[in-house]
Amino acid sequence: MSSSKHKRERRAAREDAEQAGQDAQRPKTRNVALAGVATFLVVGGIAAVVATSGNDSGASSSNVAAARVDTAGLPAKFVANAKQANRIVDGQIFEKLQQLKGVPVVVNQWASWCPNCKAEFGYFADLATKYRGKIAFVGLDSQDKRGSAEAFLKEHPVAYPSIFDESAAQASSIGGGRGWPTTMFYNADGRRTFVRPGGYTTIESLDNDIQQYALQGRL
Repeated sequence: MSSSKHKRERRAAREDAEQAGQDAQRPKTRNVALAGVATFLVVGGIAAVVATSGNDSGASSSNVAAARVDTAGLPAKFVANAKQANRIVDGQIFEKLQQLKGVPVVVNQWASWCPNCKAEFGYFADLATKYRGKIAFVGLDSQDKRGSAEAFLKEHPVAYPSIFDESAAQASSIGGGRGWPTTMFYNADGRRTFVRPGGYTTIESLDNDIQQYALQGRL
């Protein structure tokens, strides 16, 4: 009888111990789970911050070229043009030329699909920097898709705007529109002095035409 009683007591003690172990394990498991969630949230928060920072940077990058244009010391007529640097803008070429009357102007008709335009684009970029504050440059993006033109400018930035001319009607109105590229030169009086169809193969030839037809304003 005594033996049976001892067995029952040992079994009860074992069951109590097992139950106590299970009870002790439950909060530990729950704590581990909560810690995992907390870690996930912290990591997720960091990722969100990084992603947000990346988006902020990406949003501003599309305007980087324009934001970095230094207008300090520029004559008033050049400032508005400089603030639109490396952008495809809406507007009329005649209005732009009127705004720039009083300074020489070089208008380059181009399109993103034109290989000769791409070949000479660097010359215009370099000479626009060289003649900063002396000659205004304007692009005329003609018979092009706006998205393609904007992508082109990201790869080939210039320190001046390009007017979107989807039908090439604006290019035609100032002596272009027959071939790509074409460059028009205006003297400080606002008079068109020369129309150069075709692309430039050297920066020197473009520079010579700028000096002769824009700066000196010869016909």
